[in-house]
Amino acid sequence: MFKTILDEMEKTEKGIKTLLDSLSPEEETRERIVIKCKSELAFNFLKKNNYLSKIEKTAKALFDENTEVKFIIVQDNDEKAANESLQLEFNFRKDETPKKDKNKEDIENYEKFKEFTFDNFVLGPSNESVYHAAQTIAKNPGTGYNPFFIYGDSGLGKTHIVHAIGNYIIQNKHKSVYYSTAQQLMNDYVLALKTQTVMDLRKNILKKDVLLIDDIQFLSGKDRTQDEFFYIFNHFYENKKTIVITSDKHIYEINDINDRLKSRFSMGVSLDIKPPEYETRIAIIKQKAELYEMNIDDEAVDFIASNIKNNVREIEGALRNLKFCSGFIEKDVIDRKFAENILKDQIKYKSSLEVEDIIKAVCSGMAIKPSEIVSTKRTKAVSLSRQIAMYLSRKYTSKTYKEIGEKFGGRDHSTVISSISNIEKLVLDDKDISKIIAKISKEIESLKGSL
Repeated sequence: MFKTILDEMEKTEKGIKTLLDSLSPEEETRERIVIKCKSELAFNFLKKNNYLSKIEKTAKALFDENTEVKFIIVQDNDEKAANESLQLEFNFRKDETPKKDKNKEDIENYEKFKEFTFDNFVLGPSNESVYHAAQTIAKNPGTGYNPFFIYGDSGLGKTHIVHAIGNYIIQNKHKSVYYSTAQQLMNDYVLALKTQTVMDLRKNILKKDVLLIDDIQFLSGKDRTQDEFFYIFNHFYENKKTIVITSDKHIYEINDINDRLKSRFSMGVSLDIKPPEYETRIAIIKQKAELYEMNIDDEAVDFIASNIKNNVREIEGALRNLKFCSGFIEKDVIDRKFAENILKDQIKYKSSLEVEDIIKAVCSGMAIKPSEIVSTKRTKAVSLSRQIAMYLSRKYTSKTYKEIGEKFGGRDHSTVISSISNIEKLVLDDKDISKIIAKISKEIESLKGSL
């Protein structure tokens, strides 16, 4: 009977079976249907969103107006016995929402991210709108900008901003925070499916006050995890809890994310972080040098800022390299000459490889002409080669999406992003394409020694 109820509800609300997977029949007669729920958390969610009343209404319509529908929570209790359970009966018409159980360990759990604060985030024209919006959200959680969607290339400070929000809320607002990368969330969900602990995973997430998800683009093509995240997102949004999401591309440029998620991501505010300007790069280098306790002169700072332009992580890597090497030879002050010598391979490689070099290597490997790859020609071979060239240009040069697009016949940056996403998926799913790209990559890397 319960299956018949679900089948009937599925006709008008697709996907509801997945949403109601925490329910199962305990007793089924024409006079009385008892439905059990795996957890109090799931029960309260379904009650709040009127799913329980919909089940009762459907049952009465299908069977008998006098059919009694009751819901119970059947909750495993390991402390008593593996097979023993507690049964609590609820009248779902009454409001019995439990008080929030604050996670007292939040501060300890977030200790590993304590270095990411608003105070040590270097502000500049490229990131100031994101910075000020993030501060507003942290100081007034749940009151606006919800969800807050931050996008931009990797290595520009999105994760720093997310953790700054989390740290501020934990320390100053005393609210609980759930942080995860989309990749880790997917891994946790897959494990929960295998171990039949999906409800425990949900409970751990839904009890929090703030949801922070990094690199949402990694849910691309992961339909079941997207369904689970849809459930989680709705809970936070409907309960006016803060949601912050990051991505390496705009909402509508992420491939294979279902439309209902995209529409929800766009309900709030979307802002992008751009590569830092020269002055901002100077400030970042000086701040990081102080943090790493490095003595570096202005000419060396200028050399790094002038040559590493589009990625803060690369700047950090260069400074750590300089610190290690200067400590090894006990050099007190890092000057330009020393920086040029230590960083020559990194900077020469990045600055010497041009998009044209990548195009030549791809054309050689794919047996097509360079003129075809930058043309409007759209045959399968040319289109695939063009997408591979864009993907490898992003990997092996410091060019932005816009700059890469300009090298391919003036194509829009969104076309570049879409092409790169397509190749990223093909690398995982198509062994033949993966081998071709690996071979071309090897050829490109061999250019390093000859440039």
